[in-house]
Amino acid sequence: MGNLSAADNAILLPGESPVWRDLVRTIHTVAGCRLPVLVHGESGSGKEGVARAVHAWGSRTRGPFVAVNCAALSETLLEAELFGAVRGAYTGCERDRPGLLRQADGGTLLLDEVGEMSPALQGKLLRFLDDGTVRPVGGAREVTCDVRIVAATHRDLHRSTGTGRFRADLWWRLAVVRIEVPPLRQRLMDLPLIVERLAPCLEMECGRGPLRLTEEAWARLSEHCWPGNIRELRGVLARALLDAAALPLDENSIRLDPAVGSHRADVKGLEERMIRGALESAAGHIGRTAARIGWSRQKLYRRMSALGIRTAQSRRRDFESTTSSVSSTFQ
Repeated sequence: MGNLSAADNAILLPGESPVWRDLVRTIHTVAGCRLPVLVHGESGSGKEGVARAVHAWGSRTRGPFVAVNCAALSETLLEAELFGAVRGAYTGCERDRPGLLRQADGGTLLLDEVGEMSPALQGKLLRFLDDGTVRPVGGAREVTCDVRIVAATHRDLHRSTGTGRFRADLWWRLAVVRIEVPPLRQRLMDLPLIVERLAPCLEMECGRGPLRLTEEAWARLSEHCWPGNIRELRGVLARALLDAAALPLDENSIRLDPAVGSHRADVKGLEERMIRGALESAAGHIGRTAARIGWSRQKLYRRMSALGIRTAQSRRRDFESTTSSVSSTFQ
């Protein structure tokens, strides 16, 4: 896969790590088909962003994108929310409701935490996937909808089929196309880009800024295992913005340093450590280092030059370039 487009970074949190590039490649591969998609990943890892990318990079981008959290509603309310309801179908239903499936007609419906859906509702969802029809709660007439389903979960749904918690027939219908979202701990080299993306929004929400991080804080960020993933990172950065003095520098928090420049300047320190670590792992070999990071050789050379990182191979390349330039001058 070549250079990533601005749209890739605009919808997903940005990155350049190998696992992030693999994720983007997978999304582009499945975005154009019409099959349902099952997105699996830990809580807070960015599953909704992946679902939005599947919608935006496919043929349905002009249609609506609708999302619902299946764990946030009772069975009765979720059924009405998804399939609609006619007036009087249940207590409090004072008007006809079209339902999210009809609202998403021509687009995509994200069923977040689909593993929390009751077996009865799973059966109704399976029927919709099979024939594309919706019958509102309390209604007698079926309506046809053209909706692509993207289901997201942090659970092992395949294992749940063995306990009866999740229908095996629905699992096989959803799991034809699967996308695994990597946890933050597997893409720590993306931290500078992620922090840079999150910072402006957090500064606006907190009414503080700009975000400034010490070198020690950057080290903490890169050493932490992030069980809460991106959601945890947002919380840590927000707490640091709200009350820097009150935050101890432990495994769950970072501190600010007024003597350091903006967070964009601090990105260089972490990027330099990332490149030096990759160079050491690859024994100084530029090609293997570039492959390890997920960059082209040309980009690695540019970033090394900007950061003043020199290796025997890069010095030889510069010498050969200078020699060639001098030779052509006297020809």
